[in-house]
Amino acid sequence: MEMKNFYVKLMATLWENTYRAVITDQNEQYAATARVIVNIPLPPEALPPNAPQVEAQLLVLVEDGTISPEDLIEFETILAAKIREKFQYEISTVFFYYPSPEDVLNTGTIDQK
Repeated sequence: MEMKNFYVKLMATLWENTYRAVITDQNEQYAATARVIVNIPLPPEALPPNAPQVEAQLLVLVEDGTISPEDLIEFETILAAKIREKFQYEISTVFFYYPSPEDVLNTGTIDQK
């Protein structure tokens, strides 16, 4: 099985720590569009003394894409590494979210009888 490669182009948005990502494959073909949100912990001085410690994390909201279900694990593995490289924080956790099948399939074109 040939391993694919994905390229990520991040663009700033009007929200703090939120980016738009366009993902292309090794052939420069469109693969997905996502919103990347960087959750950075508050500084210790802004927290009560008994607050738990938390790590930085990334939320990747995949808004659109051409990824097939059988390629999903490979896509997420490669994409998580590529996105982590773009930030100065050590980020060990990346969460991926996708549109609900209800939203994708309920376009008004399916007979729901």
